[in-house]
Amino acid sequence: MQKILHGLDCFNGTIVRIVKFIVSVCIAVQILIIFAGVIWRYFLNAPLSWVDEVAALLLVMIAFMGCYVALASRKLARIELFIGVFKGNVKKALYIFSEALSLLMLIFVVVYGVKLFLLPTSLNQKTPGLYIPLSIFYGLIPVMFSLCCISTVTKILHYFFDKEDGTEC
Repeated sequence: MQKILHGLDCFNGTIVRIVKFIVSVCIAVQILIIFAGVIWRYFLNAPLSWVDEVAALLLVMIAFMGCYVALASRKLARIELFIGVFKGNVKKALYIFSEALSLLMLIFVVVYGVKLFLLPTSLNQKTPGLYIPLSIFYGLIPVMFSLCCISTVTKILHYFFDKEDGTEC
């Protein structure tokens, strides 16, 4: 089981690094195009009509990918007040229960994300200005939340099978 956990940790770590890089690029591009949009609009009096559309789409990508990075890196906000009162196995059981509830919610989002992605209206929608297929962004929902499911399952397995989680690759 330790080999499986190590493999899952390595998988999650690799995907987190890749997604962090993609998010960093998206943020940099978003900053640059918004800055260019301001320059063109207010100083050159020639507004770029596509800037708002691309900035909004990049924000969607950043949000979904950032959700996975935060979850896998254990950086999501949590309320530890209730669980922090307990010690030992009770605390561990509450963490497992909490993660299991999170996993159920994530699975719900994946299932309905796939359904949304496969709707004929979703597959045929395009952005109004640049005609970018919105299916790309609808597809991010099940992909990123599936990765969140894998990360959550890994955390649950760590609670069951070892004292420390998050081994290095």
